[in-house]
Amino acid sequence: MMPPVKPSTENPQQDAIFMTALLHLMEDACATLDADARITSVNAGMEQILNVHQSKLIGNRMADVLPDAASDRINDAIADGCAWEARLEVLAGRTARMQLYPAYDSSGGIGGWVAIVRLIDQNAGPIDSTTSAYDPLTNLPGRELVISRLGLDLQNARIGEQQVTLLCVDIDGFDAVNRDHGRATGDQVLIETAKRLGRSLRASNIIGRLQEDMFIVAIADIRSHEQINAVAQRLIEAIAVPFKVKGARHPIQLTASIGIAIAPESGSDADELIGHAQTAVDLAKSTATGTYQFYTNQTGVEIRERRSRVNRLRRAIDDGHLQLLYQPKVSLASGKIVAAEALIRWQDPDSGIIMPGEFIPMAEDAGLIDPIGQLVLIQACETLAAWQKGGMPFLRIAVNVSAREIARPSFYDDLMGIIRDSGIEPDSLELEITESAVMEGAEDVIRSLREIRSLGVHLTADDFGTGYASLSYLRNFPLDGIKIDTTFVSDIVNPDGGGGGLASAVIAVGHCLDMNVVAEGVETEDQLDFLRWRDCDEVQGFLISEPLSSEAFTAMVDKGAVL
Repeated sequence: MMPPVKPSTENPQQDAIFMTALLHLMEDACATLDADARITSVNAGMEQILNVHQSKLIGNRMADVLPDAASDRINDAIADGCAWEARLEVLAGRTARMQLYPAYDSSGGIGGWVAIVRLIDQNAGPIDSTTSAYDPLTNLPGRELVISRLGLDLQNARIGEQQVTLLCVDIDGFDAVNRDHGRATGDQVLIETAKRLGRSLRASNIIGRLQEDMFIVAIADIRSHEQINAVAQRLIEAIAVPFKVKGARHPIQLTASIGIAIAPESGSDADELIGHAQTAVDLAKSTATGTYQFYTNQTGVEIRERRSRVNRLRRAIDDGHLQLLYQPKVSLASGKIVAAEALIRWQDPDSGIIMPGEFIPMAEDAGLIDPIGQLVLIQACETLAAWQKGGMPFLRIAVNVSAREIARPSFYDDLMGIIRDSGIEPDSLELEITESAVMEGAEDVIRSLREIRSLGVHLTADDFGTGYASLSYLRNFPLDGIKIDTTFVSDIVNPDGGGGGLASAVIAVGHCLDMNVVAEGVETEDQLDFLRWRDCDEVQGFLISEPLSSEAFTAMVDKGAVL
């Protein structure tokens, strides 16, 4: 892509003479435009392509001398204020690749534009090899064209004349946009993302689209890490602005993670460099969304280790190394066990027991959360069915589910199938979903919750108090219970912690809405006494029991009251 056009002198008249001379030396069809996109000069190539004499072109807006379809796209590009290119029909039966570049004035503003038009050989087929390298949705170059344009810059990097920086920009959680709002909305987000990247960079920078929600940026004119950091942060901030998309009821909030690879230190081959940038973005996403990471040799080691763990987790799912333990929930009114929460553990042959906090985030990133969630539901329901057949008194079994699982179109049917196949009653199953996931849930999540509750399945807001639910907001959701977060329970008897007041408030809110209130993480007698005094309904925690195997849980229930 050509660099941005800057004024050559302080003399506007001399600049005009220079630009006119340069225009006529160009082999491609070219035109200069003023700030309003009116044509100020053209070369012979532009006259030939448009089949119009320059006297009828100069003074007209570029968009006005082209067919309506092309005019709209040019007007949009001018309004965006960034470099742009696309395949257009410039005359009936005559298709061309048009490029627009901003020309900056001495104050740094856009003082005009340069338009370059190149005919596409219609005899070679509907789209030539160059045109086919463009992404049809965003009009950005695709992978092969990006690699082609990087050629000279990387050649200079190999001989030490310059540094080339590649930034791989990945939209975090984009799958949820397509799932929650539809692919048409997702496409609008991608188009707007491409525009934002263009507005955030210089016209000389290369911008391309690698795959669904992954973009690539190549910069050859910065050398310091501080400058690269500033560019990466600017791109992250550009994506963080809420997307106001037609058809979406609310603005869509997204973040971007960026991986950075630098030539020649991280490689001098385009494919290798892009691969390293993608590796770095994987590390950024595994660390925290909305961040950036540089590729180093250590980065490669960390990502290889992470991929190894993901592969081991896949095998664990298939080989039955994910196991459930069951922690009792006890009624403070009767002192008896009334429910069990199913808690997953990974029994790894090499590392031993791995807790969910270590592998669930990895499973979400790797797309494994759905099969794990289904496995947990099936095992929990089958275990409950076995307990009931063994004569155990009626109790509920609680399973944690994510908003992502509930939003899956097939979740409701899958859940009905699991309940039917296991033979349990729906009202003996309880699904726990975090408060924030409930409160932030899209309409399809709320609709799914209502459908699930209509089956008789109990729904509980987990970790309650850590989000921002208000009494008026909470009452609109189809919930049967709320669960006080462990952090509040641990501070109940701390006079400076404020946990007692917060726990009391949560209990009051729950009872006001006729909901069952459970306190988790109970570890001391003082905490238990406080919760009993405040009329909490159920408690759960190490004071009562650690998570147990199915056999140990059955034995504990058989003993009767535990409090």
